[in-house]
Amino acid sequence: MQKVAIVGLPNVGKSTLFNRLTRRKSAIVSDIAHVTRDRKEALVDFCGLRFIAIDTGGVADGGEIQSLVKTQVQLALENADVVLFVIDAQRATDSHSTALGKWLSKITNKPIILVANKCESNKNNVHVDTMEYLGFLGPVYISAEHNLGMADLYEAIAPLIEQSERPKKDQDRPIAISIIGQPNVGKSTFVNSILGEERVITSGIAGTTRDSISAEYSYKGITLLLTDTAGIRKRTKVTENMEKLSVQSAIHALSKSHVVILIVDFTQGISQQDLSIASTAIKDGKGIVLALNKADLVNDKAAEDAILNAIRQYSRVDFDVPIMKMSALENIGCDKVLSKAVKIYESASTHISTSKLNKWLGTAIDYHPPHLQNKKKVRLKYISQVSTLPPTFVIATNSTEVESTYQTYLKNSFLKHFSMQGVPIRMIFKKGNNPYISKD
Repeated sequence: MQKVAIVGLPNVGKSTLFNRLTRRKSAIVSDIAHVTRDRKEALVDFCGLRFIAIDTGGVADGGEIQSLVKTQVQLALENADVVLFVIDAQRATDSHSTALGKWLSKITNKPIILVANKCESNKNNVHVDTMEYLGFLGPVYISAEHNLGMADLYEAIAPLIEQSERPKKDQDRPIAISIIGQPNVGKSTFVNSILGEERVITSGIAGTTRDSISAEYSYKGITLLLTDTAGIRKRTKVTENMEKLSVQSAIHALSKSHVVILIVDFTQGISQQDLSIASTAIKDGKGIVLALNKADLVNDKAAEDAILNAIRQYSRVDFDVPIMKMSALENIGCDKVLSKAVKIYESASTHISTSKLNKWLGTAIDYHPPHLQNKKKVRLKYISQVSTLPPTFVIATNSTEVESTYQTYLKNSFLKHFSMQGVPIRMIFKKGNNPYISKD
């Protein structure tokens, strides 16, 4: 498998970019220990583009390049097929950056992509003279911390990396599902009901926090990692510290999850703490299932609608959250909740063909064309998928000023067309042309 090395001065965001590419969940291939820093390698799956990312230590920005770090970077360059030379966009003309660039060009003939990081503000205000960087490819403007410009980075890397055949199923990586909610809503009862159905527990794994427990479980031939989190408590003077630790535990489990099952006591309704965690999950690109426990005690459609509306209003996003009724104690509907979570993961990790995407886009536009912007017709020319988990799509258009209401329409149309309820999707509108239309 081909390798991509990330190189640059200290504090330019190399590790942040490494974590962004690997999503902090990728399987670690190896950790190569050095005296001063570690060089880490991890598997990256960037929308079917699979490669090994190498995170190197920062080359000291002094007059002398430290010998150990220099050796480390040289080893990375020898093993790499592509090099990402990361610079701080706010210090693009720094003499140490240009000196490192010249050194890189001398010791390797591998393709080098210049990546200008920390472009949180308008990239038009940042000027990188590629001549100072010896004609490297790019520059590609990104903010690794804020997940900006990753589609552009994909477009820069893709032509240089041979597409590896995507395995049909990754048996080595379980689907991580976190069970969250207030105390006594039935989280542990739900987990015990699931584990007790087939009684196939691969292993019990102690969580990184004191009060979260994870267990691997084989479900219909699929390995799941179920995490039972601590209850999210209401703030009181007596239990404020306990509540804070519990919320931190739930958020930590959420960050490591692919899908979240939010369990609510149907007889009590949903709390602000529940809504806060649900909002965090959605904004973090996690799939989510809302499970109304103790549903055998309630039969109220109005109460169900009120809970869903509360989630949408609090999170301020248009998102089709699936609501599942169950009774963990009676083991009614638990399997359906778990099945929905697995389906959401499978949908979120699916790469949809470009032809299918553009066929849908054409139909959506024909049914409801976009409104004029500044008296100009907005043309949506082409759509392609650039990543999964969450599914992210780039739409080429003649104007990036697409009304938020129309963006919502497109997302809802997409979710309905591709049957992806519970999957948070992201659409990026970018000026560009359809690459499949020939130019005369």
